[in-house]
Amino acid sequence: MKINCETNQLINGLNVVFKTASSKTTMPILDGVLIEAYNNVIKLTTSDLEMSCTHTMKCNVQEEGSTVVDIRMLNEIMRKLEAEQITLESNDSLFIIKSVNGIFKLAVMNPLEYPKLPIFTISSSIEIKQKFFKDMIRKILFAVSTDENRPIYTGALLKVEDNILTLVALDGFRLALKKYLNDKEINNFKAIIPGRVLSEILKILIDNEEEVIKIGTNKNQALFEVGNSIIISRIIDGEFLNYNSIIPSNRESRIRVKTKKLLDTFERVALFAKESSDKDKKSPVKMNISLDGLTLSCISQTGDAKESIAAVLEGKDLEIGFNPRYFIETLKVIEDPEIYIDFTSSIAPAVIYPIQGNDYLYIVLPVKLRQE
Repeated sequence: MKINCETNQLINGLNVVFKTASSKTTMPILDGVLIEAYNNVIKLTTSDLEMSCTHTMKCNVQEEGSTVVDIRMLNEIMRKLEAEQITLESNDSLFIIKSVNGIFKLAVMNPLEYPKLPIFTISSSIEIKQKFFKDMIRKILFAVSTDENRPIYTGALLKVEDNILTLVALDGFRLALKKYLNDKEINNFKAIIPGRVLSEILKILIDNEEEVIKIGTNKNQALFEVGNSIIISRIIDGEFLNYNSIIPSNRESRIRVKTKKLLDTFERVALFAKESSDKDKKSPVKMNISLDGLTLSCISQTGDAKESIAAVLEGKDLEIGFNPRYFIETLKVIEDPEIYIDFTSSIAPAVIYPIQGNDYLYIVLPVKLRQE
């Protein structure tokens, strides 16, 4: 194999496939990247057997071939090269990188031993503009659970129904939901996509209303095609919670408040929330809601804080507590200048959603306040 290519082009390709290379494996070959050169194209492939990624790019292929090299070492070398153009060569024992001023040689592995990517037959699919899907992932990803004891919630539900694409994530403490109305007729389907996969896709999506991402599923797998990159992932098996059943149908109180003002105040007051070995166990931030506005306060061994902001109340006064992290992470992804927050009681979930439209909402569970 012999290839001439641009350094930045290869670096960008390695960045796309790097995260799907296995870091903990009993199969050393999965530490590597499969490099295939043919028809003036380089194809990079990595896999950890649960998620696979390929990325193709055009280049000058003088001699076709394939090889496998350690992706971490190759990535480090490429990042430190100053040359704009490089030559890549390989034989049965070495992978050689040549630049204007240097030459680097890496051991190779047998490309025939690299696991074959799954043969993917799409049963249902949808196309969506990259910009919109990027926004959907960003608005729900923080609520994906990291608790491996409940694996089904380490993924997000991707559902298409009546031409509406919905992404839903929940972790037992909060729920995030984002919708997108598709302008084409599509079949209904649903799949639970691992949060890790959505995180990697988010990194390669661009804010472009022209470029699309193609999403396809079958019984066991999901495929995401983004430009010259394809990610194939397993689908998490199981039944996702009927999230509509936990969205409160009525309210006792509602406030209208400026999003950034509430976020900034939360962050300041939360500085006094006591940390512990469990990052989710913090002193709660207390909300006092009345016709006079909204007051946030926190008391811990560190000290105490209290700050008031303007808010318009409809309904009853209320005192309620929240884990500040759950509220702050929610507010950070909301771009609307103002939001509604609906409350049913001091022990029932709060619902956060925009003033205009109904394409997303968040539910945050309160924490019990100690009697003072």
